[in-house]
Amino acid sequence: MINQLSNLADTLKQREHLLAAKKVTIGFDGFIDTIAKIIHNKEEQSIAFFNRIKEFGNYILEKEGSSFSLELQEISVRHGGNMPITANALGQLGIQVNCIGATGYPRIHPAFESISPNCSFYSFAEPGTSAAYEFNDGKIFLASMGKLNSTGWNEIKSRVGLDTLIQLYKECDLISIVNWSEIDLSSEIWKGILKDILPAYTGPHKKQIAFFDLSDCSKRTGKEISEVFSLLEEFSLYTKVILSVNRNEARLLHKVLYKKDSHDDLAQLGQSIFQKLQTNTLVVHSSKEAIAYNNEEMFKAGSFFTETPVISTGAGDNFNAGFCAAQLSALDMQSSVIFANAVSGLYIRTGASPMLKDVIRFFETNPDY
Repeated sequence: MINQLSNLADTLKQREHLLAAKKVTIGFDGFIDTIAKIIHNKEEQSIAFFNRIKEFGNYILEKEGSSFSLELQEISVRHGGNMPITANALGQLGIQVNCIGATGYPRIHPAFESISPNCSFYSFAEPGTSAAYEFNDGKIFLASMGKLNSTGWNEIKSRVGLDTLIQLYKECDLISIVNWSEIDLSSEIWKGILKDILPAYTGPHKKQIAFFDLSDCSKRTGKEISEVFSLLEEFSLYTKVILSVNRNEARLLHKVLYKKDSHDDLAQLGQSIFQKLQTNTLVVHSSKEAIAYNNEEMFKAGSFFTETPVISTGAGDNFNAGFCAAQLSALDMQSSVIFANAVSGLYIRTGASPMLKDVIRFFETNPDY
């Protein structure tokens, strides 16, 4: 790993100019996140938080049949949602990003002013709101979708403009479509892109990269998830499809594909999903490791894990941004997984999306990590 990280740092220095010339178009959500930790108890000047989700769950179960209250310690109020967080991370890495989403309408909400200046906004609705409760092993989101769940493809076309949308997709090197699961009309939006956008500027088999993150599919039916598989296959006619999922999402996809529970082993889980999907690349990631699959082989790398994250909300989005940036830099698949892990690892350590120079410095100063 020592030589691998040092060599990767050198390669990134040589290819930094590539990222500055790249563009990404990403959609379609947008939230204002309140990020907090839940206090378990206080003793004098000491505060103890619920550090594990199971610990918090057991506490709730013990209160069955009664009412109770808990105190929160607010960490921050910031821009949220898969699209804004991923876009900001891409922008921090030096990429120009077109953001199509619910970031304020008719004016951009002030919460998004802190996003990287490399991001340009094309908004069609007011943002939703989300409360994110953080634990050391994960987080719980409670979201209010607002206008997101009633804004479909026709409204997006009307407010952004079809000609503008076609140009935004045509000029970019990578399409990113995230958070299918939370937006009720996501499949309609996907179909709109397939009908009105891609055929307007490209023919079948033009391999522009299209990166997808479905997000947590728990509330979606098996029928709806199966439709996504079909839509991804349609996208593969026009683009090089990359699908990224975390362990929980992978288990849900596996259950729909195979009608049974999944493997515990992440590598076997990802392999069984990849065998069934019409995608060029599948990426499966967890807090401890990430694995990518393509038609050649499997690529695996351990994460840059920490037991004490400053923030975990957005870790997966930063991972995805890192993987997209690596692909745009023409890194090989193994290096792409390592780079994505580093972007995510630096984010959870500092609470901010890293710049490319930060990732390079991390590789140079931690060659034997």
